[in-house]
Amino acid sequence: MYFQGKTLQELIQLEAQVNKKIHGGEEGTDVAYWESLLAHLHVHMAKGRIKERHKQILQYKLKKIREEQMLEADKHENEVGLMWKQKGIESSSKSDNITGSGTKPLSDVSITLNELEAADEEIQEQKWRLLTEDEMEAITLEMYERGHYSPAYSDEKQAMPGIEILDAAEDLKKRDAMIRDADRSTEGSSTSASLTAKEREMEAVARKGMDKDEASFAVEAPLEAQTFLWSEKYRPRKPRYFNRVHTGFEWNKYNQTHYDMDNPPPKIVQGYRFNIFYPDLLDVTQTPTFTVTPCDDPDFAVLRFHAGPPYEDIAFKCVNREWEISHKHGYKCQFANGIFQLWFFFKRYRYRR
Repeated sequence: MYFQGKTLQELIQLEAQVNKKIHGGEEGTDVAYWESLLAHLHVHMAKGRIKERHKQILQYKLKKIREEQMLEADKHENEVGLMWKQKGIESSSKSDNITGSGTKPLSDVSITLNELEAADEEIQEQKWRLLTEDEMEAITLEMYERGHYSPAYSDEKQAMPGIEILDAAEDLKKRDAMIRDADRSTEGSSTSASLTAKEREMEAVARKGMDKDEASFAVEAPLEAQTFLWSEKYRPRKPRYFNRVHTGFEWNKYNQTHYDMDNPPPKIVQGYRFNIFYPDLLDVTQTPTFTVTPCDDPDFAVLRFHAGPPYEDIAFKCVNREWEISHKHGYKCQFANGIFQLWFFFKRYRYRR
């Protein structure tokens, strides 16, 4: 269907063009056809408005949920802080009231946090081990309050025994390496060695029937930064793919005059076979879609594919020519077994004198 993949704004513009066609009064205009087309267009516009409204409601609900979570977190933090303060007061009062059984008050036997921090590492470790449960609670409460209920920055010598200290520069280098590895693992055009077993099966299907006139194609077009409502729940990743470009000779009058089979003309792009892999698509009932948008260079266009969570959109720069959309000319647009296939060839024009 011609309307598939178009935005609501594009459909509104199309409606204006169709109305102009109907009411233009041009000779030879098939009004019945254009009115039928307009009726179908109104259905797609209604669906587009519903989708837009649904998206707005989801965004509003997500905003409300985040606000409620922030309020709940603040409330919980206040309750925890109050609870620890009450426990510290109760612990101090109990320690002060201990008498008669040969046990000294806590204030007489405990060590202050300042004294503990001033001690060297060996003595500090010994004193940490000798602290009673009440003393440990009182000291950790004081540390907690000093940091304004967040861990306070301190010298590595003051770390509790058993805590591993990491070099900041080395830790940053390791994290950057992990991020680069994760990015490489999510690239669509990665090597076969990094593909999963399921993706290798998909690639085998995509390669089937490939001949000498075809080559792999991976010219991705840059996209704007993408944000998704589901990005906090699922990590967005780029889908993998195996695309093919079909090339051949065009024997038009000029080429027939200036070239022959021994000295053939340059090959031109005659079509594409896009195979995008979505093995982990959450909603398999929603077929992936595509849109075609023009480039700054009129000879090229951007073909963009959209699926759903957990996949990002992906786009490719391809030749901008009219497609053959008949199945007998090799057109295919289907989603089966986790592979979205869009195959098409360009129309060949023959001119008569």
